[in-house]
Amino acid sequence: MTPAARDTRWLDALFIVLAVLGLVGTNAQLPAYLPLGPVGGTIQFWSEALSSPASIFLVADILVLGAVILVWMFGECRRLGIGAGWAWFYFIGSLLIGISFFVPLFMAHRQRRIRAIVPAEQAVPEGSDLLALVIALGLAAAAVAYSVSRLFSA
Repeated sequence: MTPAARDTRWLDALFIVLAVLGLVGTNAQLPAYLPLGPVGGTIQFWSEALSSPASIFLVADILVLGAVILVWMFGECRRLGIGAGWAWFYFIGSLLIGISFFVPLFMAHRQRRIRAIVPAEQAVPEGSDLLALVIALGLAAAAVAYSVSRLFSA
């Protein structure tokens, strides 16, 4: 099958599912901070996020990865003719709501744009790539399930 004939719409749906998982998984923790108000909740959140070597490792890892992704995202928006307003929407949303929600939304947008303007550049995971996809999706689903389960154990 030629790249132009390859159906990549399933990737759009996958990215939307991952966005929802990201939103659910992160927002399941909000009830612990909302009663403290915007300032108190933010202070408490960062105090807890930076409270152990393991959590500092994860914060540094996620923030550096996020910076890389957001720099790349702005370049992709320019390359594919996705308006600057969209790039800023995804950037600000990532900072205020969650990168695990807004980056998958961007990826779905990017896939639709590639399909529309440069279909020959479409690519999908196949073969042994699917093993990595299954592992990543399984880990993401497990993390979200654990996050949501904490709502009921508190």
